[in-house]
Amino acid sequence: MKSWMRGGVAALVIVAGAASAADYVVLTSGELKGGMTVTESNGGRDIAYSFVDRGRGPDVKSRVVVGPDGNYQALSVDGVNYYKLPVAERFERKGGTASWKAANDSGSVASNAFYLPSQGTPEHAAILARALLKAPGRTLKLLPAGEARLSVLTEKVLTIGSEQVPATLYAIHGLGFSPSVLWLDKQNELVFEGDDWFATVKKGLEPQAKELTKLQRDLLAEAAKKDAPKLMTRPTGPVAITNVSLFDAKTKTVQPGMTVLIEGNRIAMVAATAASTVPAGATQIDGTGKTLLPGLWDMHVHLNDDADGLLHLASGVTGVRDMGNNPDELAPRTANFDSLELIGPRVVAAGFIDGPGPLAGPFKMYAETPDELRAYIDYYAKRGHPQIKLYSSLKPELVKVAAEEAHKRGMRLSGHVPAGMTMRQAVGDGYDEVQHLNFSALNFMSPEINAKTNGITRITAIAEHAHEIDPASAPVQDFVKFLKAKKTVIDPTFTLYEANLLGKPGTPNPPLAKIIDRLPPVVRRNSVGAGLARGDAEVARNAKSYKTMQGLLKTLHDGGVTLVPGTDAMPGFTLLRELELYEQAGIPRTDVLYIATLGAATVAGKAKELGSVDAGKLADLLLVDGAPDKNIADLRKATLVIKDGVLFDPKKLYAEIGVAP
Repeated sequence: MKSWMRGGVAALVIVAGAASAADYVVLTSGELKGGMTVTESNGGRDIAYSFVDRGRGPDVKSRVVVGPDGNYQALSVDGVNYYKLPVAERFERKGGTASWKAANDSGSVASNAFYLPSQGTPEHAAILARALLKAPGRTLKLLPAGEARLSVLTEKVLTIGSEQVPATLYAIHGLGFSPSVLWLDKQNELVFEGDDWFATVKKGLEPQAKELTKLQRDLLAEAAKKDAPKLMTRPTGPVAITNVSLFDAKTKTVQPGMTVLIEGNRIAMVAATAASTVPAGATQIDGTGKTLLPGLWDMHVHLNDDADGLLHLASGVTGVRDMGNNPDELAPRTANFDSLELIGPRVVAAGFIDGPGPLAGPFKMYAETPDELRAYIDYYAKRGHPQIKLYSSLKPELVKVAAEEAHKRGMRLSGHVPAGMTMRQAVGDGYDEVQHLNFSALNFMSPEINAKTNGITRITAIAEHAHEIDPASAPVQDFVKFLKAKKTVIDPTFTLYEANLLGKPGTPNPPLAKIIDRLPPVVRRNSVGAGLARGDAEVARNAKSYKTMQGLLKTLHDGGVTLVPGTDAMPGFTLLRELELYEQAGIPRTDVLYIATLGAATVAGKAKELGSVDAGKLADLLLVDGAPDKNIADLRKATLVIKDGVLFDPKKLYAEIGVAP
């Protein structure tokens, strides 16, 4: 389940003369990071909502007035959004006309549909739930588009302070790829909304937050398990894909006229069609005009929703690397994906460790001393994690300790570059890999900038200063040689820079522009408007910085530095865009396909079983209509995805989560 707003503590004002008020806290992995106050006054409600997430986070105040049916008559939201950009949203209903203006759209229509705020808070989610409770069939048309439906998942008596409060867990369907859930009391007031990452909790309920997130996660998983069997085909005998063009990841070439035979969960034969014999009774799939590839990898994800699994698999992503999560949540989800009780990719997990402080990451694995750091590495090693990911607030002097301990245990070490270090220093102290291309650019910026990279500076400094770097310069070339000599891996997450540097208000988020019309209506709306620019001058400057980041990516590849494709964004679709951006930067298409298959599997430590189409390997495969070695965008034309020998129709997977063909 995904919270309405991601992203502590700010002053929350109670309106003078208020009749009543409700106070909430915002928790990040159980830590207090902000709050929300809801106050009734003058026939409406005032909402103040704020939290801090690693230097980011919204700070908004909203005034709402609703009618007897629970629908908005008037709404305003003012403040700053998660990236600290200004918010000034307005909605008004006069007669039968609804008018609104938000950062990503505006309109005026004759409609009684429920307006969904662009800059929502958990209380806005509760307002929608209350309106749905009053609506016929508990269903409402939405503005600007879409439809929401409410269902009951369970009831439970909660302990809020010294009170026993009966509450109901509701699921709102239609807002995203999976249901949004929240708890309301008997007066239909919000008591809890969120998950393990971020949760808004009625004051006094904090001790039950972990229990409630687990309960709602388990209930949603059980519902998804009931639907999973209808979305897959388990062959009862061999499967042969014939007359297909085969991408050979080992040689980075395409071999036409091939047949691949699958028996059980393994590839049994790879041979020219003209020289092969298909067993009697085998299911035959004609690959004429199609290309068969190893399943793709996304090497930077955070699996926080079961629906992520369907998005990954529908896009041909059969393997992922989770780069930071709650281990108690990730482990059962991974097990469910492995057993195919839930539909999702294979998962390789990296253990997250940060240092304490106001800008610490969202997981409570905070080390201040060498002994604390070693204890966390031991914890992850015993859970089978092959990799450690360090984060931005860790003390720089602890990097060498982490490298020594991780390497002693046969684990890889990667992460953000801790504030106060350069990337060159982090690699010199033992990093095997660095997440995000921005740290390659930050390496050439001032000590004053690098001292603040545990906050939003690591994002904004790229827009402000990346254009000052020349990828062809001697210092950059020397740095690339250093990285190659150290066998350093880079996880670029390049779509983040397309979004941040090229995004503009009122236009589709660039990485999703090609598929935005296929997304569920509410997701579609939230995928409009992105970027850091305020005004034309910053738009021009950021475009120059983007060109520099493109040049830096190409320079790293040309210099022999290993790249792995990661996204840290919407599953599936974003990985396909990531690969297109590699080609746009000048990386040859067959190199891109290798990076996304055998290259990634090698870094993940799975190349013996995965990453290429070879007899004896596990049957994780992607069949696409077209020739991605000639047009990388053909990766978007998946007709069949195979994981562990089980067949999946991408169209059915997408339909299950509200994505149009």
